[in-house]
Amino acid sequence: MWVIWFGPMVVVFFLAGMTIAAVLLRLGRLRSRSSAIAAMALPFGCAALPVLALALLSLAASAF
Repeated sequence: MWVIWFGPMVVVFFLAGMTIAAVLLRLGRLRSRSSAIAAMALPFGCAALPVLALALLSLAASAF
């Protein structure tokens, strides 16, 4: 995978997390304050997944 695809992939993962949080909000699954905070953090957690994958791949490439 080229590095040029990294930025759009982070954006797509962020939008997917935002969509999941909006669906949870619309379905009424966010009753408590802690679940609402978790739903707000969900897009940023999803956006961190490609960053984590890139870090692990670069660490594995340097090890081998």
